[in-house]
Amino acid sequence: MDMCDMSADAAALLRSAPLRTDIFEKLTETSQPIVRSNGDIGKCMEDNRDGFQISDLLREMILAGDDSENACPYSDAERDELLWRLFEHVVLGGSCCQYEDKVEPYVETSKRLYKELVCAQKDAASGKVQTVSAVYKINSIQGEAVARGKSFCYAAVDPVRRIVKILYHAYVPYW
Repeated sequence: MDMCDMSADAAALLRSAPLRTDIFEKLTETSQPIVRSNGDIGKCMEDNRDGFQISDLLREMILAGDDSENACPYSDAERDELLWRLFEHVVLGGSCCQYEDKVEPYVETSKRLYKELVCAQKDAASGKVQTVSAVYKINSIQGEAVARGKSFCYAAVDPVRRIVKILYHAYVPYW
């Protein structure tokens, strides 16, 4: 097999709209708030799903999706945005991690990762900030698919500086 052999579904282009932090406000606007107004993440009965421990409403919403009692308040388009994907990865963590009780560390870490990956500049005509990077989620390399939500790889192509930034996490089971 050729080292650069890639199928059409090996990578997917993600939306990387200019950084907007209002996307996280919906977490406080559900009927049973996932995140309280003071930033505390609501707790729930412990469960295990897809190898992740669920002990709060945020992880429950991310992993259960539409099956959640707290149905995800985000559209598919919003969940496909790079910032939201980074947020999900930071919240879920790895096989051996310490979870946060407040949402702010997750939001701040996600924003920092986003800013490191994406190149933004002002459009000369409109004066608005726009992202110029193309960010791809790598779904498989040499035909090996990665497990949903556990291992991931993103490649951010910066055409201005002509570089590619890689964010990679390999999930290694704790047990």
